[in-house]
Amino acid sequence: MEEVWKEGQKLPSIASLANEFAVSVSTLREAIRILENRGYVLIEHGRGMFVRSRNYWKGDNQLELNSFSSGDLASLLEFRGILEPAMAKLAAERGTPGQIRDISEAASIMIENLAQGDDYLQADLAFHDHIALACSNEVMAKVMKGISNLLLESRRTTGRVPGSAKRAAHFHMIIALAIEQRDGKLAKEMMNAHLEDVRKDLVSLNAEK
Repeated sequence: MEEVWKEGQKLPSIASLANEFAVSVSTLREAIRILENRGYVLIEHGRGMFVRSRNYWKGDNQLELNSFSSGDLASLLEFRGILEPAMAKLAAERGTPGQIRDISEAASIMIENLAQGDDYLQADLAFHDHIALACSNEVMAKVMKGISNLLLESRRTTGRVPGSAKRAAHFHMIIALAIEQRDGKLAKEMMNAHLEDVRKDLVSLNAEK
């Protein structure tokens, strides 16, 4: 396929692109996510994917958090434990109805993916991304986008622990409900509990080495 997509143009669906390039849907999703992180495309829930203007493209001189080593997952989890509970609280307090709906839908999609045996990682990442956006804090949103590849690596690692993905999905649903109810304190507490559960999974994996 030889085509130049123009600024503002809507891209074909992920399924169509995966078929066009003869790759799996999960591989295509990861590629799209990288393009989104670099500012090349905009993903709008319910509308599709669009080409962004050059003003949003990230230059080589910008901070690349994804260039950090993904080996030290304990440090990543410590960072998340400081930031994400506060973000969940802010999302409950500041999120718009549409943003809160996106958080709930991402939690539901992850549960559905797991029930059907489908790839759940994109829904998992989307859940945390939507919380960051609902904080109405541009720096927080950019930081979460900036470490998306590290987060993906972390999920793939802890996902090897039996039952970890299902527990994470249920935590997501509880957090989403707390945010829907505008209960910032509960949202913060449940995010803390979720990340503590992830920490225990990481400890168990390290013990097996």
